[in-house]
Amino acid sequence: MYQEKLAATITKRLERRNFDVIVCQNRQEAKQKALTLIPAEKTVAFGGSMTLVEMDLISALEERQQPVINREKAKDLTERHQLMKQSLLADYYLTSVNGISEEGMLVNIDNVGNRVAAMTYGPDKVFVFAGINKIYGDLETTLAIVRGKTAPQNSFRLNLQQTPCVKTGLCGDCLKEECICNIVSVMRRSALPKRITIFLILEELGI
Repeated sequence: MYQEKLAATITKRLERRNFDVIVCQNRQEAKQKALTLIPAEKTVAFGGSMTLVEMDLISALEERQQPVINREKAKDLTERHQLMKQSLLADYYLTSVNGISEEGMLVNIDNVGNRVAAMTYGPDKVFVFAGINKIYGDLETTLAIVRGKTAPQNSFRLNLQQTPCVKTGLCGDCLKEECICNIVSVMRRSALPKRITIFLILEELGI
């Protein structure tokens, strides 16, 4: 099976870079494994992610009375930013990734940087959930796809009005106030072995 061969190859390359990898057949398996690995008393936070929404993982954690820092329940923007800052001190941080290069590097584009900050430093454990469709090619190709395709799609999802990409469908390398491409991050290696666990899911998920 193509997906399994690709996952096996990428797993070796990710592990060489100190990432822990769990290959899952589908989103349900990834969800159940994550629920098993997260102790019920630990605090969990998460970044914006269509993959997490499609997995319905946050709801499952809240249903079992997990302590969750949920920025989506903030009453205003000020409280939302405070919750995002608190997320940097969570025991577990859950997120997806915009792209994985064939060399095993993680590529992300972020707006204010909360998701990238939590991935690189802060929470003791980070769980990254990635559909097999997030593997794009070499680093240059992955950066091009994330900037040229993923970011414009997210701009439409967020209902932006002023950025060039919502007018043309293509990245305009803009400096608009609404720009969500303020931070481009390449994580080529995890400084701490196995701090970051990547759930590589053998189906298409997210944008």
